[in-house]
Amino acid sequence: MIVGWDVSTSAIGICIRDDSGKLIEFGVLYPKGKTHREKHIDAAAQVVNFCKRLCPKADHFVEERLGGFTGGLTTKQTLMALAAMNAVVSFVLSEFGTVQHIPVVSVNRIVGFKKPKDANRKVEVIKLVRSREPTFPYRETAAGNYAQGVDDMADAWMLAEAGLKVTKGEASIGQPKKAPRRKSKTGRAPVDSDEEG
Repeated sequence: MIVGWDVSTSAIGICIRDDSGKLIEFGVLYPKGKTHREKHIDAAAQVVNFCKRLCPKADHFVEERLGGFTGGLTTKQTLMALAAMNAVVSFVLSEFGTVQHIPVVSVNRIVGFKKPKDANRKVEVIKLVRSREPTFPYRETAAGNYAQGVDDMADAWMLAEAGLKVTKGEASIGQPKKAPRRKSKTGRAPVDSDEEG
């Protein structure tokens, strides 16, 4: 069983698939509490209950949260809060199977997602998931926007899809190694082998 977890301080998107890739369940948990500590305690309890019911033994794939930090006080504070929640959830998940963290850049590469220039990433991810998973529980608000939790479940699907490919040996989490540069027979600058074909 493969489970993708999109963890944040306000919502935790979940996507469960069996080892063949068949969709089993989508879900969203909403940690409650006025302080980070209260939210951590509530998130841990909700994750435990969810795992006991639906995925007591699985391979869990969680988005790595610190890989994209580029600086800035607000960004740093936000990322540290996300990392703390991520750590809490990951610790709980370790009681229900293996836990692997995947940087978003690796998820995008493995799944084959490329955001069009100037496009909204969340919207584009939702479009991709809807095109590949007919049972995705897409909902809209009266204003025509995607409903709360839809983006979290879509990101969780991305993680589960990447996790499935990693588990099957069809992809690796690390960056792919560049192919060795071959020497040019004409004396011109070497050509990267991945430029061919």
